[in-house]
Amino acid sequence: MIDIPTLEDDGLITPEIGSWGVEKYKHVALYSSVFIRSMRKIWECLVYIDLFSGAGRSRIRGTNRIIPASPLIALGLAQKFDKYIFCEKDRKKYDALGKRIKRSFDACDVSLINGDANSMVEEMLSLIPQYSGTFRVLSFCFADPYSFGNLFFSTIRKLSKIFMDFLILIPSGMDATRNLRKYLSSESPKLDNFLGRTDWRELWKLEERQSITFERFVIKEFSKSMKGLDFIDPGLDSTVLIHSDEKKLFLYRLVLYSRRELGNTFWKEIKKCLDPQRELTFPNK
Repeated sequence: MIDIPTLEDDGLITPEIGSWGVEKYKHVALYSSVFIRSMRKIWECLVYIDLFSGAGRSRIRGTNRIIPASPLIALGLAQKFDKYIFCEKDRKKYDALGKRIKRSFDACDVSLINGDANSMVEEMLSLIPQYSGTFRVLSFCFADPYSFGNLFFSTIRKLSKIFMDFLILIPSGMDATRNLRKYLSSESPKLDNFLGRTDWRELWKLEERQSITFERFVIKEFSKSMKGLDFIDPGLDSTVLIHSDEKKLFLYRLVLYSRRELGNTFWKEIKKCLDPQRELTFPNK
């Protein structure tokens, strides 16, 4: 099992998150660890990318518990990525993340970018080591947007031009349900940008008649867009549902997109591992 440690307050900005964040970070930690372990013998260089890095630490809302967020989780793994790229728009969070990395992970090869991830794609790509026939580079990108409006599919499309797996937290629960009418308006481009298409409104009219929920429709359409980039559609059964502990509201689906069946096999086993009733096994590859 993966445990997310409790940290002492270091006096730097520490944004609050719901307690469900612990489950999210466990999945990030375990897939990152398996990714490194399984790919190390096949690829010469492994890169970790975090599109919405935050401050590096989070405080569980309503408690005094402070935990590492995704950047420090990735940096703190026993086996390391060769390169880390962290993007954060908020200047205060960016500064806090930089100080925390400098203090604890100064030996790691880290690049920090202050700006909106959708505007900084070319800079991120320029920081990834050059692939060649003798130096093969594989990246793992974690995207944790607050809402549909924070992540553009054009960003995913540009990043996917190189070898990369994506773990995406899709806000298809409460956000999609509460804002359905707003998103259906042609004046709202947020879901257009997220899905990378504008034809989804007509498709929704057809799907709605079949009694599919809008939440499931969004996941289906996003996976269709990813499939257009040659990623495997993992199916709804392979997604991880994230609920708020306070009101048991369905918030997100955590979805892995890989072009390799092996990546999806690992993800399914990780889901089993994080279910305490199941046993974890991995193929010998």
